[in-house]
Amino acid sequence: MPFGDGTGPTGQGPGTGRRGGGFGQGSGRGGSSVCTCSKCGYSTPHTRSIPCSQMTCPKCGVPLRGKFCL
Repeated sequence: MPFGDGTGPTGQGPGTGRRGGGFGQGSGRGGSSVCTCSKCGYSTPHTRSIPCSQMTCPKCGVPLRGKFCL
């Protein structure tokens, strides 16, 4: 990148050139660390590899949602 502004050549191979590699959107990282019930407010730590929506609230039986999905 000649000017350090991210407009360099596209390059060859993974992780080179513009927007190459890294941990950008859609790379499977991040998400909620807490699953919460939208009805009663119950919360539990998120279990890796199990989406919050597949877990149910033990009090209400409502599917849980990620902390940032409320």
